[in-house]
Amino acid sequence: MDQSRILRTTNVVLLLTAYQMHWFEKKSQRFRFSLPGVVYIFVLGCIYAACFSRHFDPSSSLLNVLNDVSPFLFGLTRMQLLLGAKAFAYAVYSSAKSVRAVNSLVESLASRDRGFGKNEAIAYLLLGSTFCILFGFVLYISYEMKFELPPLQDAMVGMALFLPHLILAGSVRLYVVLAFLSRGQLKQLKEDVEQELRANLNEGEPNIASTSFTISTKNSSLENLESLKRKLEILGASFRNFFQSLQHSLIFYFALNGNCLLGGIYSLTYYWNTWHVIFEHRKRRIFYAANASIYACIASDYICLMFVLFMMEKERMGFIKCLNNFLAQRTSLSKKIRPLAKDIKGIIKRTFDLKFYSLIRFDLSYVSMITFVQLLIISLIVICHYLNDAILLVREELSSKDDE
Repeated sequence: MDQSRILRTTNVVLLLTAYQMHWFEKKSQRFRFSLPGVVYIFVLGCIYAACFSRHFDPSSSLLNVLNDVSPFLFGLTRMQLLLGAKAFAYAVYSSAKSVRAVNSLVESLASRDRGFGKNEAIAYLLLGSTFCILFGFVLYISYEMKFELPPLQDAMVGMALFLPHLILAGSVRLYVVLAFLSRGQLKQLKEDVEQELRANLNEGEPNIASTSFTISTKNSSLENLESLKRKLEILGASFRNFFQSLQHSLIFYFALNGNCLLGGIYSLTYYWNTWHVIFEHRKRRIFYAANASIYACIASDYICLMFVLFMMEKERMGFIKCLNNFLAQRTSLSKKIRPLAKDIKGIIKRTFDLKFYSLIRFDLSYVSMITFVQLLIISLIVICHYLNDAILLVREELSSKDDE
């Protein structure tokens, strides 16, 4: 796995999606300020401002129809617009703020220049899976539209809603890739520590080697374990700082996803029951594809995030289990090695146990819980609105019959 190649590819993707304004230098292994990146974000910001203003144009037929058909969905669109504006500004601020923590984490990762392998393929899959899904939906919708561009005003309205989400999603991709690389480094440190402890166990068995050679070997093992302990401390502290620099962006991203899912499920529910009659068959397929793309892209991001969290937790627990096995053999480890093994275990437990605002653990169960709570709240809101509209419709029918 070529770590530099993965970081450079990630950097290019994040530059194109306007999440980063820094360029990754392969020689120094650092992200540095890039003037073209700043200019690109400025130009994109101007385009976004023009698209944003279209939502307040009273002559927009798309927004007028949306407001007439469903004031609630129109309100969700406005909420997404305002959240998006804040997300756009915060994504730029967060990217600039987190670059120091990112550089610190990259420095703590051992550079590997091996050939293309399974882990590198997984890293690219984590980075680009959502884009591949999105491209597939865009291609299908373009085919259904006979590759004709929509009206410019309607395209700008949609771009104002989509662009901030795309940019802020860069924080998830950055976290996923660097967490996956950190997991690989943690695995390597685990193997090195296990090798040193196993060698020390072997030395504790009776043998006829010279005393001076035994003492020299034990001192070497002690120094190696001290070095591995320092590397683990640096990796843990760097990864924790990196997570803390991105935790607000991740929470913001979950909020945007919740609003998107609410709008998607609400519109799909009403489309099934009433709105489909005003669409022809081709436009129905376009609506279904556009609606499905919301769930597919969000699900892809969540799956990638949950996969990385699962792999990191698995590696962490495996490391702790390995140390517990050695510590259980009380007479096999020397008095100098044993405290070091306990310190390493404490570092793993303390530094790789991530929490939002030092309160809630950020792990697989947390993301699953967030997803479940979002879907539960969305379901309740949609059911309440649907039942309320059904009751109003029954009342109107009853009142019309009374008038007759």
